[in-house]
Amino acid sequence: MRIAWTNHLVALVGRTEAAAARVAGVPPERRAGAARAARLQGARLSARLDASPLDEATAERIDAREAAGLPVIEGLRERPREPATGGGWARALRLEGMATQEMAAVEYANLLACADAEPEVAGWFFERPLEGLARLHSEICRGLVDAEVLGRPRRTDQAVHDGAQGRVIYHPADPERIPGLLDELHVWLTRRSTGLPAAVVAGAVQERLLEWQPFEVGNGRLARAASRIVLRARGLDPDAVAVPERFLAVDPAGYFAEVAATQHRGGDLAVWLERYLEALAAALEAVANDLDPRVLPEVPARAAAVLATLGGTEVVTVREYAERAGVTLATAAGDLRALSVAGELLLVPRTRGLRFRRPGDRASTAPERS
Repeated sequence: MRIAWTNHLVALVGRTEAAAARVAGVPPERRAGAARAARLQGARLSARLDASPLDEATAERIDAREAAGLPVIEGLRERPREPATGGGWARALRLEGMATQEMAAVEYANLLACADAEPEVAGWFFERPLEGLARLHSEICRGLVDAEVLGRPRRTDQAVHDGAQGRVIYHPADPERIPGLLDELHVWLTRRSTGLPAAVVAGAVQERLLEWQPFEVGNGRLARAASRIVLRARGLDPDAVAVPERFLAVDPAGYFAEVAATQHRGGDLAVWLERYLEALAAALEAVANDLDPRVLPEVPARAAAVLATLGGTEVVTVREYAERAGVTLATAAGDLRALSVAGELLLVPRTRGLRFRRPGDRASTAPERS
């Protein structure tokens, strides 16, 4: 794992830890409520990041059945299907006779089951990480692929594609390399990651699983579940209240393109980690602000005045803010960070903490499922 530590990355580690400390100070019952909401939202967004056809009506139907104590997928996992051949999600999924939203319902229910398994897996993940990945993969893909594929390293060549135009975003590792790469990950997690911040370990695990695509299907969802496991196990987000997918899903194509860029940079994880930690810090801060708004950081009057002049889609840089407010660049950066923590502005990804914008959705096309 090569990481070029930048000032921005160090600052983001501090933001995640500060926000996590604020969340930890909230009464347990309030954290539990936030965790229940995060479980549902995280599952929906993780599915959609992998281009699942899941719609709100289907997700709400599953939630309602679960709340009523009914079988959420009405036996679909046990329905016999013909064996799958070849590689890739579309070829590995057992789709015969299954409608699109029927399949999406199983995908979503599986993600909820995976979230329910996470507390247990987090208890021993750093002792047996590969067993933990296999367990999560089985939860995510049960009923959607042949049983023999669950938790088994990938044996086929694959590529991650742009779902809109079909172009290849990047090629994962060759199948014959997967067992060795997973062994290296085991050594890194069990022996060499102990001195690193939890957020950095979580981000590194997510990127490596996205880049390698170690299983036949479900790797995107697995990567995000594994990063939550790390945050739980290391105590940064033990209740899984943060939903970084909220911010990653604003630009899903950029999220996967960053994996390709990491490959081109020879595996240096710094820029990827900046992108992931920006999303994680924003997610933890949003929860902290919601659970206990009394401890919101103070926003200077000058910052509020500049904020009032920004249009709905306008981007402001640190230098532009300094000129508008008549302050130094260091003070401008501090003001903009305070506005970001307070939820008034969002950091623009891949700008090293130098550009901010008003919150708002920005649609982008997700890649084909991985």
